[in-house]
Amino acid sequence: GIVTNILNISILQRHGMDDSMNVVLVALAVSDMAYSISETVYRIGLIATNVDFSLGYNILSVYYVIFLNLSSCAIVISTWLVSVISFERMIAVSFPFHSSRIITPHRIKCLVISLYIIFISMYGPLFCGWYLDWSFHPSYNLTLLRDIKFDWFKVNPGWVIFISNHVIPAIATPIPIVIILSCTSMTVLRLSGRVKAFEALSTSSAKRVKEMRSIKISLVICLCLAFSILLPNACLDACLALNDQLLSYTLIAFIRAFTQLAVQVNASMNFFIYVALSSKFSKIFLNVIRCT
Repeated sequence: GIVTNILNISILQRHGMDDSMNVVLVALAVSDMAYSISETVYRIGLIATNVDFSLGYNILSVYYVIFLNLSSCAIVISTWLVSVISFERMIAVSFPFHSSRIITPHRIKCLVISLYIIFISMYGPLFCGWYLDWSFHPSYNLTLLRDIKFDWFKVNPGWVIFISNHVIPAIATPIPIVIILSCTSMTVLRLSGRVKAFEALSTSSAKRVKEMRSIKISLVICLCLAFSILLPNACLDACLALNDQLLSYTLIAFIRAFTQLAVQVNASMNFFIYVALSSKFSKIFLNVIRCT
């Protein structure tokens, strides 16, 4: 995930930021890379506990204070960026003659920056709720790096818990999944009526062919995110909201682990989607490899 998203950022920047789709894809690569880094720190901590318990414990403490909320924030941002992609492609397909006036690179940049600011601000209190400090752990008879709550969080944690347990889950999954599925469905229905027309295009219509490739890339990204991540998360959240005792702790842990793996795979696979469906992307990638 880290390597492929670094490649995504470098190659898409060579494409240029004048294309609104490239702006969103670069922002998506940044959030996916942030999640990949967080998961890497977590896995390193788990592995380190089998070698040196104190080292692994310290790494996991750093993860829970810094990287846990970073990974959650990155997932939400990535989900909303995919929603932007699905909406942008729907506009491009449904209103091809007006899309360039409706969707401009400047507006997309403002939207992407706004999404980052909004969700980072929402997760801000969670980042500031704990701090790291060395303290003696009597259970292990060791001095370890522990995550400790700030006094303000101990006294009045209600509004922070309300944001983390109710506000963020409400906007993290249901709204994006409705946008992605509805926009993607409209795009597919719109394209299905134009397949024969595109098959009859001559070689002089290369621009239309490139647009079709771009649409295919965005559709694959949207569908992968929707069916591998959003739907399982939505089902799990619905079950937990209806009845906390409906699922056993082991099953919940298994589903959470599966979801983490699905998110990591999704964060890593966009590079291969770009290479497979975009000839321009693959050519620039080959040029970068040759130069290095």
